[in-house]
Amino acid sequence: MYVVAHNGSAIFGGGEIGTVLLLRELQRRGHRVLMLFRDQALAARAAEYGIPTAVQLVGGDLMLPDALRMAARLRRERPDALILTSFKKVVLAGLAGRLAHVPRIVQRIVLQGDTPARGARYRWALRHLVDAIALNADAMRHDFLSGDAGLDARKVITIHDGVRVPVAAGQPGAVRAELGIPADAPVIGAVARLAWQKRFDRLVRALALLPSNVHCVVAGEGEETDGLRALAAQLGVSERLHLPGFRRDVGDMLAALDVFVVSSDREGLANAMLEAMATGIPVISTPVSGAEEALEPFPDVTRPGEIVAAEPEAIAATLRRLLDDPSARQTMGAAGRRRVAERFSAEAMVDAWEALLAGEPARQAPR
Repeated sequence: MYVVAHNGSAIFGGGEIGTVLLLRELQRRGHRVLMLFRDQALAARAAEYGIPTAVQLVGGDLMLPDALRMAARLRRERPDALILTSFKKVVLAGLAGRLAHVPRIVQRIVLQGDTPARGARYRWALRHLVDAIALNADAMRHDFLSGDAGLDARKVITIHDGVRVPVAAGQPGAVRAELGIPADAPVIGAVARLAWQKRFDRLVRALALLPSNVHCVVAGEGEETDGLRALAAQLGVSERLHLPGFRRDVGDMLAALDVFVVSSDREGLANAMLEAMATGIPVISTPVSGAEEALEPFPDVTRPGEIVAAEPEAIAATLRRLLDDPSARQTMGAAGRRRVAERFSAEAMVDAWEALLAGEPARQAPR
């Protein structure tokens, strides 16, 4: 099977990385893949993951020539399936796929808020220009099946993202030493794009409420970097907040953490959170889409993390309790590994995507 994916975003964040990893898994299974980006810089970054990439710009909804150029490219490529990954581009990119007679077009949705409620053009495109809609969190299904959306439930499928255990290639403690963090200091943090909806300002405010020996590491890049540094200076925690920028050594970054924190206003199902769970790191998360599916308790009542209210005080209280209880962190970490193995494995994800792209009956994510 030949699978082409298109991403029109101006950034390279979790959603983009998730699609790249999906294509890499499909490639490992013997499928041919290609991912199209809006510019060469983004294409080059994705190519570092070992998949073929190219540039195909798709502008706003009025840029019909972009759709025609993309359609011409798709006619040359003749893919068996097209995955659209930027919700704002579904109209033109979906039209390009239809004009090129691509047999199977799938819109991938990974962000809470990317729903038919955003406008009539999106509802029309989802009804007429795509064959299936793949959500990565079951909690988002209601937004596609209720109200004015009017989508056929058989067209909307949940396929959880799947992850492999990130490899820590460096020496134990190397990341902490690099950042100037004492080896015995409690460390909280995340690996994520520094965007507003991630609300890392909450995490910085929570850090200010924790004991002075607690450090926070957030690995990623984005428009909120300067604002977070300014807030840390204002709260007197600059020496305890570490923003090392975009890192490829995710396994090493996660190994430096005692607790992984999701402080977002909206998410789909964060890949980095799943990777933390696969590594055995306990997780706390604000009540965003996908959190309950990942962190719900097992029948024996153990759970891989906790869902907390979206206030710095609540985040800080939960962090303080976990940092003071190594046994609880160990139990949660083991539960996280178990949850990923049972529900979020890379193999299960690729099985479901192979079936969806081939037009086989939908395989809903297990609950």
